[in-house]
Amino acid sequence: MTSELGIVDHLYEAAVVPELWKEVLERLCGVIGVRAGALLTIDTSGGIRSIVTDAYQPAYQDYIDSGQRYPNVRPRRGLQLHPHRFVPDVDVATQEEMDQDPIYTQFLRPHGFGSTAGTAVLSPTGDTIVFDSAKLMAEGPLSRRETSRLDRYWSDFARASLISQRLGLKAASAATEAMQVIGLPAASVTAEGRVVSINGMFEALSPRILFGAFDRVSLADRKADRLLSSALAGLDATAVRSIPIPGDHGLPALVAHVVPIRRAAHDIFTRSAALLAVTPIVPPEAPLAELLTGLFDLTTAEARIARGIASGMSVEAMAAQTSLSRETIRTQLKAVMAKTGTDRQADLALLLSSARPIPGAPG
Repeated sequence: MTSELGIVDHLYEAAVVPELWKEVLERLCGVIGVRAGALLTIDTSGGIRSIVTDAYQPAYQDYIDSGQRYPNVRPRRGLQLHPHRFVPDVDVATQEEMDQDPIYTQFLRPHGFGSTAGTAVLSPTGDTIVFDSAKLMAEGPLSRRETSRLDRYWSDFARASLISQRLGLKAASAATEAMQVIGLPAASVTAEGRVVSINGMFEALSPRILFGAFDRVSLADRKADRLLSSALAGLDATAVRSIPIPGDHGLPALVAHVVPIRRAAHDIFTRSAALLAVTPIVPPEAPLAELLTGLFDLTTAEARIARGIASGMSVEAMAAQTSLSRETIRTQLKAVMAKTGTDRQADLALLLSSARPIPGAPG
C-alpha cells in the first residue's frame, strides 16, 4: 500500500495542472493495492478524453481501438447504487455478467487484469467523469474493504476532477486563459477573499456576488457568505468547501466550490490560495442529488438522509425504512443542514429538488 500523506494536495494540484493526474492516479491505485488506473471524461455524445497510468495503457489502448462499441454499465450503476463512493465491480455487476462482458473477456483478462473498481461523477453539463482501476488476475478480486480506503477522498476527487473536466484535461498556460477555458463563473482569490483573477461570467453574477474594498469578494446571502469565509479560513483543514447560494427573484440556486490551489498550480494562479467556481443549479442541467451531497462532504448515512429529504420523505418514514430511531435521524438531519448551510428542512429540500435522474437508469 502507498503512503496517503499529501494525496488531497495532489488532487487539487492536478485539478489545475492535469498533466499531474497520472501521478495522482498511481497514488490512488496504490492506496487500494492495484497497478492500473485511468481518469476518463465522457461527454454526452460519447466522446472520451483520458489519462491512463503506464500499467493500464496497453489494455486501455486496445479497448479504445476496437472496444468502444461495447456498453459499460458499471459507472451508471455505481452512480445509482453507490453514489460518492469508490466501489469494486462485484458491487455493481454479477460474476455471470462479468464473465459474459466483452470488456472483461476481450480487453481486461487478455492483458492479465481480473477485477476492477472505481467511481463516477456526473458533471452539471451532463458529462460523466470516471475513475477506473484494475487488479491483476493473479492477485485475486478487489473487495469493498479495500476500495473503502479511498472513500475519504471522494469529495476532493469530485471537486478536482470537475475542474479538470472543464479544462478538458489540459492545463492552461496562464490564469487569464484558465478563467476563460473553465466555462463556469470563476475567480482565483487569496485566503482573505481578495480577487486575483476573474472571468466575465463571475462578474455577471453581481449583485449576488459582491466586490468590496481591496477587491474582496463576498456573497450577498449572509449564511452563504459566512460559509465562504469559513472555507477560505480553513483551506488547510476540513472546512466546508461547497457552498449553496439560494435562488432569489426567479434566479437559479448556485453552488460555489472552493478548490484550494496547491503546489504547481501556483505557477498558473500566482498569489492565489483558492479557485472559486460557481455552478448554477438549473434543471435539467443540474447535478444529481447524490453529486450535491457528495460535494458537501456528507457521510454515507447523512447522504442517505439528504436523498430521503429530496424524495419528500418524513423523519418518521426514514426511521422506519432504516430501522433507526427518530432521534438518530434528526441528529443526522441536523448535520446535513449544518454542512449545506440550511436552517430548515424545507430549505434543504428546495436545495436538492433540482436533482435529475441518471440518464437511462430505470425509474
